[in-house]
Amino acid sequence: MTKVKNDKMLIASLILLIIFIFLVFLHNYFNIIDDFVYSLVKPLISNDMTNIMQFITFFSDPIWCILLSCLMILFVKNKKISKAFILNLILVFLLNYVLKILFSRNRPADINLIVETGFSFPSGHAMMSLGIYGFLIYLLLLSDKNKISKIIGTCFLILLIFLIGISRIYLGVHYATDVIAGFVISASYLLLFIRFTYPKIKG
Repeated sequence: MTKVKNDKMLIASLILLIIFIFLVFLHNYFNIIDDFVYSLVKPLISNDMTNIMQFITFFSDPIWCILLSCLMILFVKNKKISKAFILNLILVFLLNYVLKILFSRNRPADINLIVETGFSFPSGHAMMSLGIYGFLIYLLLLSDKNKISKIIGTCFLILLIFLIGISRIYLGVHYATDVIAGFVISASYLLLFIRFTYPKIKG
């Protein structure tokens, strides 16, 4: 990876962090954003849709993340990649844990379709989904797969990340701003993580 690309990634991560800080300073307007987004999601609530959203949200649950790590260890020949994947997962989890304690925002009340514990901001599922699947997108783009496979795989993973975020709002366990912040923080972290791990993965 060239120095120019490294600098671009660093700049992009800093911009995303600035956006996050800006969001935090606008916390008085969180309710307006949260209420508006939930008003769009609420009409979709039904038993079938709830089952679908529970299925989607599973793909960033801790159990799934552990299983995915095991699959990486077993089937990825390049052990540097599997180690980087697991390190990435651990760092995203720890970052989210620290931020949740720091902000200590309570979860939404009276709209929960499932039961969750812990604090709400930022969304752990949003952070984990973008951190994990964003890293998989990066690995896919680095691979020797053909262009069509890369496009299809990237689009699928981006859609999955987006749907996981929506599922958390739909299920009433996160506010929209929890999810937005989770994506922004995870994206900025991931750019930095990739910048510093690229040489080791490619070496």
